[in-house]
Amino acid sequence: MKRLTLLILIAAMSLPAFSISDKVKLGLFAAPGVSWMKPTGKDIDKGVTGFGMIYGLKVEYYFKDQNYAISTGLYGGLDGAGVKGRSYFKPLASGASVLERYNTNYVLLPAYLKLKTNPFKGKYILFGEVGGSFVFNVTARANYNAPVTDPNNPSEMVIVSKDNVLKSGSDASRLIPEFRYQIFDFRLSVGGGLEYVINDKTSVFFAMHYHNGFVNQIKDTSVNSKKDPIVVRNFLFSIGAMF
Repeated sequence: MKRLTLLILIAAMSLPAFSISDKVKLGLFAAPGVSWMKPTGKDIDKGVTGFGMIYGLKVEYYFKDQNYAISTGLYGGLDGAGVKGRSYFKPLASGASVLERYNTNYVLLPAYLKLKTNPFKGKYILFGEVGGSFVFNVTARANYNAPVTDPNNPSEMVIVSKDNVLKSGSDASRLIPEFRYQIFDFRLSVGGGLEYVINDKTSVFFAMHYHNGFVNQIKDTSVNSKKDPIVVRNFLFSIGAMF
């Protein structure tokens, strides 16, 4: 992370100042943080946190006076979240619950409204963003922390490791009735940060964003999917540069 931060700062300071126009700005950023799955019912005890991150190209279109803009772009992302305590699985010999972890890589298309203050002390600008993001899962791998009994063959224990849950016939689909990992999500996003102006066309920024998913990411019939959806959330810290 330190190397990534240093590279962004060097790029911002060394590249010649440019922009497509006074209304359009481009940027690069990386936003590491934490992600988690949130079960909203009682059939699964709790969500588990993991590493999360988004990164990519930002495009901002500014309106009059440069105080507000539409912010979009093309982002990549990953979530390392999971759930624990599915009542459908029998407790382990130790009495603990099976931990289900899902590592997901996705493409994210955002649409935010960005609001900015006028510069203060000549170099600093505060900003806030609110909007939504369309998420398209590209890969999703499941890893369970213990073997699970195959319900169709009680004498067989199934080890779920790097299981591609986006394809049919996955190990998870053998263990959980009508299991399906969704390929789409919509997330409400809100955040804000501080921008430091290097020159007329170039600046660096630091920000925090919260993303709240609305689509049930794990759909199956071992729980009531209408009453017990599992949504993905993350909290990320951004560093980047605008040109």
